[in-house]
Amino acid sequence: MVVEVDVSSQQIDTVAEQVQVHKFGGSSLADAYCYRRVARIVTEYAGASDLVVVSAAGDTTNRILAIIDAKQNADEGVAEVLLKQLEKYQQGLIGDLLSADHKARMMDLSRKDFKRWYGWLNNEETIDNRAELLSYGELWSARLLATLLQQQGGKADWIDARTFLVADDAPEPLIRVEPSRAGLLNRIAPHPGTRFIVTGFICADPDGNSLILGRNGSDYSATLVGSLIDSKQVTIWKDVAGVYSADPRKVERVVSLPILDWQEAEELARLGSPVLHPRTFQPVNRDRMVIAVRSSLKVENQQTRIGQYEDTEPRGKVLTALAEVVLFRVSLRDARLVEQFEELELTPLISWNDLDTQHAYYAYHQNHLYFMEGWLEEIDVSNQVVQMQGYSMIALVGNRIQETEQYKTFKQELSEQSLKRLSFTPDNNAVVAILEQKMDNRLLNRLHSQLFNYRRSLGVLVVGRGNIGSAWLALYRRLRERINEQMDVRIIGILNSTRMWLDYNGVDLNDWEASFDQMARPYDLSQLIPELPNAPYDELVMLDLTDAVSVAQLYPSFFANGVHIISANKRAGASNESQYNEIRTIQHEYEREWYYNTTVGAGLPLNYALNDLRNSGDAIRSISGIFSGTMSWLFENFNTEVKFSDLVREAKERGLSEPDPREDLSCQDIVRKLLILAREIGLRLDWQDIDVESLLPEQLADISLSEFMDRLPELDDEMHALYADAQKTGKVPRLLASFAVQEDDSVRARVGIEYIPEGDMLANLIPGENIFVIYTDWYHEMPLVISGPGAGKEVTAGGVQSDLNQLLSRLSKKGLN
Repeated sequence: MVVEVDVSSQQIDTVAEQVQVHKFGGSSLADAYCYRRVARIVTEYAGASDLVVVSAAGDTTNRILAIIDAKQNADEGVAEVLLKQLEKYQQGLIGDLLSADHKARMMDLSRKDFKRWYGWLNNEETIDNRAELLSYGELWSARLLATLLQQQGGKADWIDARTFLVADDAPEPLIRVEPSRAGLLNRIAPHPGTRFIVTGFICADPDGNSLILGRNGSDYSATLVGSLIDSKQVTIWKDVAGVYSADPRKVERVVSLPILDWQEAEELARLGSPVLHPRTFQPVNRDRMVIAVRSSLKVENQQTRIGQYEDTEPRGKVLTALAEVVLFRVSLRDARLVEQFEELELTPLISWNDLDTQHAYYAYHQNHLYFMEGWLEEIDVSNQVVQMQGYSMIALVGNRIQETEQYKTFKQELSEQSLKRLSFTPDNNAVVAILEQKMDNRLLNRLHSQLFNYRRSLGVLVVGRGNIGSAWLALYRRLRERINEQMDVRIIGILNSTRMWLDYNGVDLNDWEASFDQMARPYDLSQLIPELPNAPYDELVMLDLTDAVSVAQLYPSFFANGVHIISANKRAGASNESQYNEIRTIQHEYEREWYYNTTVGAGLPLNYALNDLRNSGDAIRSISGIFSGTMSWLFENFNTEVKFSDLVREAKERGLSEPDPREDLSCQDIVRKLLILAREIGLRLDWQDIDVESLLPEQLADISLSEFMDRLPELDDEMHALYADAQKTGKVPRLLASFAVQEDDSVRARVGIEYIPEGDMLANLIPGENIFVIYTDWYHEMPLVISGPGAGKEVTAGGVQSDLNQLLSRLSKKGLN
């Protein structure tokens, strides 16, 4: 009977648009630590109304099967020992994860469950349905994870899939789609904002009897649940970061695949992928849904997105292999038997006809041998079929494989092997080789290295499209060909403070300003960040070309979501010590790169020089000089004939100052640079440790920017008096910054005006020039001096590009490891 959906059409549309499905397997829930990790992933990466499909924890299903087998073998003593171990394991999870009322409630439910199990074991209770016993594993997982999320303050509940997933009994249960859809929607649609944890692997017949969905049933459950609600995405969390170019357990230097087309993924699954199973794809709406395969062990790693991609480029993507393959040989003269093989639902890896010998051959994975032998006995033709073992298989999977140079290499390399058959699959998405020999991993590694010369990919998110952002985008366009020599680099998004233009395929930089105005939409950066790992790139980097505190505060979230950072923004590097330490901790935990050379000295290689000295064994003792290109420009152009206010106004108009010049005049910008430098060489220094002499009058500090610009002339009298005072002794005023390590290892730091003799190098810089005077253990008699332009959008953009070059070099080396 079809169940009517009694929720509104609007609710149904909302579910389809907003609810995604996440699936976690048994290895992701093996112990209390794993449960907490999954709970964190669900909290951070699943939407408030998303569904989470779970398998039985750890090896629970195998434990249950062992108990059932022991009882069937009349070995009640062994069965009881195994059941006690299972009880201890399940209740141990509860004890480790829950507390107070949550723990008491779950322990009570667990005791009731195991009381029933002991009753069944002692023949005091009848449970004839093997599937009902197996269903407890998923039931316990869903119940425990939902309760853990509740304990952590989340809104969560659990659903036994047997209450909505209706199927007719068969070797692979046949789902009744409409009543299943209605049952699920009726359960979840009225509760937006609740994360429901759903049991995988199990369903029920129309009479309520438990059924199991078989091998890989939980992955299949996830896509099935996703199809029932017409979800846009199902994320399958595994212990690997998606699909690789080969099995990383057998082949070195594999690369992860950002995307796979449905046909490629299904062919790979059919040919024995350890990550994908053919049934997973059966319920999928290929026009709407995307399957993402991600790692629950390292969330920030690359993922593989499987969907409907317009990929017309012929290319081999995955080298897959099976160590044991069984051939079945049938006479072509037996037309009826050949027809039965052709009609068998279990599709062979490959089949072919040998007209010379008048035989048909069908190749199957060794795992299917038991099924095939049973089928042959059932149709009573075992004596008419020759079974041939001792074979292996290698296949190259990819779009229009026959047109690729890789196919020619594949064929040439395997021609030197004992080759039984080499042919294409019907849809031309794979070429399959059956070898008359055992699989040799050395052959796989050699083949992989010759077939794949993948260029790793980097997606770039540009945050800030002002002076520096515009200059860097122009520079990138000029250097794009050179930049892409190391990796495939694409700009995936351009953001200003309120609007975002995002395109994972890469934005078109021709006339990008006009395209931004047309394509950009409002956004929330904190909500965007968890979505960035969906971008189909091996690596991601965010260029922070802003001066925004709000962006700097999100650095930990960027790092935790697998994004590297290049900063022209000083706010994070100069944040208070506790926040800075948190940023560094998260960065190191997730092994992300953070480059910020332009935060001090614009395009000057200052940080690189300091790091090189320290890595070579030197120790930095003091750094002093003119750290601000803005203040350098102002003071080098300032004299008795020029108004200081006019210079400030010109510096802002030319993009030489911060967007708000008060950041420069208050010395806050210089303090940030001093903090960044000190921390770069390992010193502990915070804002309160620095003696600061501001040039900003108190009455101009807390007014609007426009009013401040109008009242700039209020600076002039005091600045002219300052200049005149310095001239009395033949000197000129300069704004200097310095820090030095004292004998007791304390740090003395100061920012303020000093009078410099007119002949000194510090008094004769090119306007806008920075100068850093560095004393070290090696440079103690004569300092190391680094000087050059310290402000300007072009030189800063060049510094950002230098950081990007460093990142590309680092990632390219990483890709070879």
